[in-house]
Amino acid sequence: MPRFRLSILPSLVVLALSAIATLAPSTVQAQVFESDGIAMRFMKRIHQRSSSEVLDAFQPVVRDARQATVELKRAGKRVAMGGIVDSAGLIVTKASLVNTAGDNAPLIAELANGDQYLTSELAAVDKENDLALLRIQAQNLPVIEIATSQKPELGSLLATTGLDEGPIAIGVYGLKPHKVEMKNAMLGVMLSRDPGPAKVDMVVEKSAAAEAGILAEDVILSINDIAINTGSHLIETVRTYEPGDALKVKLKRSNKEMLLNVILDEWVAGPNQARHDFQNHLGGDLSQRRSGFPSVFQHDSYLQPEQCGGPICNLDGQVVGLNIARAGRVATYAIPGAELSKAVTKLLSAVGATQKGEIVQSRISAKPVISSEALAPGETRWIPSKASN
Repeated sequence: MPRFRLSILPSLVVLALSAIATLAPSTVQAQVFESDGIAMRFMKRIHQRSSSEVLDAFQPVVRDARQATVELKRAGKRVAMGGIVDSAGLIVTKASLVNTAGDNAPLIAELANGDQYLTSELAAVDKENDLALLRIQAQNLPVIEIATSQKPELGSLLATTGLDEGPIAIGVYGLKPHKVEMKNAMLGVMLSRDPGPAKVDMVVEKSAAAEAGILAEDVILSINDIAINTGSHLIETVRTYEPGDALKVKLKRSNKEMLLNVILDEWVAGPNQARHDFQNHLGGDLSQRRSGFPSVFQHDSYLQPEQCGGPICNLDGQVVGLNIARAGRVATYAIPGAELSKAVTKLLSAVGATQKGEIVQSRISAKPVISSEALAPGETRWIPSKASN
């Protein structure tokens, strides 16, 4: 048994026993808590899984994997996590979080040591698994060691790595690998029944259209440069895309044309489904692409959508998967290690087959691309941190 696992077990046992005591306090404990509200709130906070006291106990678990974990940012805001899979600067992450149309802010990769690199955008995309490879100009980087034979047991603890010494979150492995069927994409507009152009009659609250700024009375002219002639044509066109896809929507508002960027969400149909969707959102936002995966396991770590895309470890510190979607109030999906290893191998193969940053077509994705803004020979894209030498 690895040394660091032995060192963490006493802490985990203490935390577990304390948590049980908190759930079923004795009469004396209850009286103390009732007489001292501050102490009660403090004890409750300690036993929350997201508290620093709990997460710090898992530092030995994520110590190695965090060195190869990456935080991806635009305009100083985190958009995704990732993991280094090639020491020459290739990072795997969740594609729909970084493959956004019309976002001109540079995508910056920050490493655990504080170093930051400008990425050369997407190197390859595996649309089926919603994975992407990003390239940075670097050498001799640590890489995540994906455990292909280690499968977590139901009820076992898992830790999601971040840049800090402790994990982003911990959770319990709850459902074995399974397929998640793809749901239809939803733009979120109700169209006028009048014949003619695709005129918006109403925008669904908190939908993709609402988030992008589409308004009632807008007339949609095109989607990703595909001319839209009628409302039915708009519906047919949206159906060709998937949740999480980025669209460039050209519309006319008060005789003025404008271009908006829209990230499609999942279809919600009927009051029962709407109620279910509402309940799932009670704990926060869900990933816009949270279905259509060939194989994922489920755990209950509390992650925000932008915290997906990075490694998740078992108590031995082995990377047993990659978080791919926050799917519900208490459900996060992760691609299992064996499937992740296969997908990464194909992505790396696709990148190795390309030359000079050309746009290519691959069997693993409908849209694998090498950015037209690829780095010029000798161009440096490293932004050293203040602590770097």
